[in-house]
Amino acid sequence: MNPFAMSLATLALAAWLLGGNAGMAHDANGPAAAAGDAEAGGPDAPFPFDIGGPFRLTDHRGREVSDRDFRGSYLLVFFGYTNCERICPVGLKRMVEALELLGEEGARVQPLLVTVDPTRDTVEALAAYVPKIHPRLIGLTGTPEQLAAAAKAYRVESEDVGTSWKGEPVLAHGSYITLMGPDGGFATLLPPVLDAATMAKTIRKYLSAQVTRIRNTGSVIAERATCAVMMLAISLASPPIWRARI
Repeated sequence: MNPFAMSLATLALAAWLLGGNAGMAHDANGPAAAAGDAEAGGPDAPFPFDIGGPFRLTDHRGREVSDRDFRGSYLLVFFGYTNCERICPVGLKRMVEALELLGEEGARVQPLLVTVDPTRDTVEALAAYVPKIHPRLIGLTGTPEQLAAAAKAYRVESEDVGTSWKGEPVLAHGSYITLMGPDGGFATLLPPVLDAATMAKTIRKYLSAQVTRIRNTGSVIAERATCAVMMLAISLASPPIWRARI
């Protein structure tokens, strides 16, 4: 998706979020579930696109895992790579800081790093990298085909855009953090530059609700607005490294 089209798509998403419909969860096996009419004041519209789906990858300990291995836990899913020097360190840092701010509640959330660089991010490379970020972070790699399928499910694009000053490949890739519910359904998107406190507060609302949806309250609308504006700003800034297919 070119930057202009991506910006328009993000603007549309921002408007949709501001409309108060960002909290819907998607059933992994069907269309979005509707929020309770009595609590929400009427049925909410579904999120305008599906995010997430089945995957089968290898973790940084060499074990084959699938999306079903994480049922019962919320997931924070970030696509990146170990040699990334720009948005990955920012997004991963904010993600694990938010996890720490959740305290004991954070035990219900599993952070994942899915590589977009299968050639260089081997099991051994991930094993050396992920413990430096957070002891609970799980790194996932796989064959190019497996990772392409996972990226497609999470609507993440990546491309080789050149080399760094060190002579290492630089990959542009989608960088939004995806919160998935314990049933495997999509919950929400979190901009990688969102501050850790706001990110933790947003995640906590899902945890406290015990469901992968948020009711249409004034405070939630304000948070949706903040996320939407930040997502739009990221899109309009349009460095390739921050691209996300939405």
